Amino acid sequence: MNATYRVSALMAASCLTAVCASGAMAQDAAEAPAGLQEIVVTAQKRAENLQNTPLAVSALTGEALEARRISDISNIGSVAPNLTTSITPASTTNITVHIRGIGESDPVLTVDSPVGIYVDGVVIGRTTGAVFDLVDLQRVEVLRGPQGTLYGRNTTGGAVNFITAKPADTFKGSQTFGYGNLGYMLSRTSVDTGEIAKSGLKFKLSYVHKQRNGYADDLNQPDKRDPGAYNTDAFRVAARFDNGGPVRVDYAFDYNDAKSYAVPFQLAYVRSDIAGYFANSQALGGNPLVYSRDRLNTLRLGQGLLHDKVRGHTLTIEADLADNLTLRSLTGIRKWTNTVAEADMDGNDGLRGLTVSPAIITPPDYKFVSLGVNDIRLFSGVNARAQKQFSQELNLLGKIGDKIEFVLGGFYYREKASENNPSQLALIMESPVAIPLGGGLTTNYFATDLDPPFYYKHTSKSAAVFGQATFRATDKLSLTGGLRYTEDRKHMDQIASIPRDLRKKFSQLNWAVSADYRFTDRVMGYARVATGYKAGGFNPRSVGGSFDPEKIISYEAGLKTELLDRRLRFNLTAFHSRYKDLQVSQFLAGSSGASTITVNAGKATYTGIEAEVVAQPAKGLTFNGSFGYVDRKYKSFVIRDAETNELVDVANEARFSYSASTTVNAGVQYDTEVADVGKLTARLDWTYRGKIYFHPLDRLNPFNREIADGGAGRFDARIALSDIDLGPTRATVALWGKNITNKDYLYAGIDFGSLGFAGVSYAEPRTYGVDVKFDF
Repeated sequence: MNATYRVSALMAASCLTAVCASGAMAQDAAEAPAGLQEIVVTAQKRAENLQNTPLAVSALTGEALEARRISDISNIGSVAPNLTTSITPASTTNITVHIRGIGESDPVLTVDSPVGIYVDGVVIGRTTGAVFDLVDLQRVEVLRGPQGTLYGRNTTGGAVNFITAKPADTFKGSQTFGYGNLGYMLSRTSVDTGEIAKSGLKFKLSYVHKQRNGYADDLNQPDKRDPGAYNTDAFRVAARFDNGGPVRVDYAFDYNDAKSYAVPFQLAYVRSDIAGYFANSQALGGNPLVYSRDRLNTLRLGQGLLHDKVRGHTLTIEADLADNLTLRSLTGIRKWTNTVAEADMDGNDGLRGLTVSPAIITPPDYKFVSLGVNDIRLFSGVNARAQKQFSQELNLLGKIGDKIEFVLGGFYYREKASENNPSQLALIMESPVAIPLGGGLTTNYFATDLDPPFYYKHTSKSAAVFGQATFRATDKLSLTGGLRYTEDRKHMDQIASIPRDLRKKFSQLNWAVSADYRFTDRVMGYARVATGYKAGGFNPRSVGGSFDPEKIISYEAGLKTELLDRRLRFNLTAFHSRYKDLQVSQFLAGSSGASTITVNAGKATYTGIEAEVVAQPAKGLTFNGSFGYVDRKYKSFVIRDAETNELVDVANEARFSYSASTTVNAGVQYDTEVADVGKLTARLDWTYRGKIYFHPLDRLNPFNREIADGGAGRFDARIALSDIDLGPTRATVALWGKNITNKDYLYAGIDFGSLGFAGVSYAEPRTYGVDVKFDF
């Protein structure tokens, strides 16, 4: 069955599901609740009902985020169809985000992500370091597909926008305490001052502390330093000025300080010569080589502390120039620093083996130079990274009569980043003669220790002008068009590893057109064609260095409905996207350390479907679900064959890394009043993603198929009793569990290619706890 027929069949099945649900719910019309909550989004830079927005956009309110315990980007996989997130190895704050199969897994600071991440409209320049606590979340919006005519930078895959709560008009506060397994503890405090002396000025102050032990036992460390452990402090100060006049001002400062230990990375496969080399490790006074594809709950690692600091300033000024004309200024300053005391990338510590100097053999009698038995690390490293950015955006939002709405704008972005990431690795080789080790032991293998340096500085500047207008042709038909011109400048000064000084300039004109038609007040259909662009740049780990921009044209059609007195919301989207010069990162490793080649692979197509449904069949009972499927195909993927030095097209064997073809999310929530006690809320969620690979080419990563992860479904649950009257305060007590069936699945996998080994990082096992919240 080809992709077109698959998508058609899935659309038909989704429509049939909605019709069946409508019929079942009609039987309970006499018990109809008030209807689903209206969700207001700002996906098009203006506030509008989610169901009136002619885009593939999903949103969760603050109440829904609390019910699902979502507080940072690592937990948003259940928010939208065709959305996956994953923590990368050697970190707790680096994340890969893929929408419709498009994303970036390389944590290097010179490669941009095609999925834009925003906090209150300010772009977060790097997915590296993007996992930080977002205090006082009001809403999350996920826009799928290219957003090139309105949003900041490089949004060929989509955009995720976190919107924080603004200071309240009246005084209020809350205090939450949380406890759970693995030594989990949480304290979250939030205070709103309310308006101060009728000045129009109000503040919101928030603070979070959370800590947890790791979820694998490192025999070298106490529990609080086990892999996956963290200790985080975060606070946010928000101020708003609004005295009813033409000018409104919002300012926020957020700060995160996270001390953590990288998620567990275990060796999964090794080449036979490496297994042979370490066969004598115990006999030489070391530890045995341990590797397994199954989850290892006990490890012996050599990893150190990770320390991440994130600071951000956001200033938004809105001025009403006329009744239908508003000028908005959005200024953002952000800074991130990260230090890694030691990253363990082989999952073993205390291995011993025979080492020689790089001048290893002097034929013909094979005399070894500087031979000795030493501690060996297959791969480890330290790191010091820093990134700071400034962004400024201006929007002019207005209406012309009752027919035209428009947004005109300009955008400027400046970023400086640096990374110093020397590594230590062992190159295992086979000796042509047996080498005595003493005590009657001999070996046919030896290793050479290498310490390749890696240091670069990078500057990125981006400037754009854009505009979008909607023309209401009739009461039912609206037409929208948008243009954006972008210019990017990149400069990389590489000091160590491959010294070079590179500069490039890129520019692109993007456009989008759409039409939406309201069949009824509650049923809207739309069609959209949009282009997108992701700037080219440099990869400091790659010998070639530079790569060109990637470009996309996307065709999309959707249906948005609210039926049965707003007790059933059903949205359906089908899309087909064509990429040209698709940027693909291919991880390799060799004597020069970790190496990632970013290539413009050629052409690829993404064809898929997305369905979302929310239903209230009876009072207090809510079902939600989403389904996403993407049929991904490389039309061309050209690489240079290392053996023949010829260009070859490997499109028929290339894979799409870190993304699944299928995602499913389903949830059920029941709310009821408990007489004289409070409100009871019980919720169960299931999140599924299909099989994922971690590298695009098996020929370059021979263990790629072995470390791939099959489809994985996870259950989360929460039951809460809220509105408990305690006199001056009201309390909420909630029991929660994540991955309650203890499903084993992977965050990531790395095949080190020519170094001869591969490893994996398992995601968190079952976690559970209790939260107690007091509102006053």
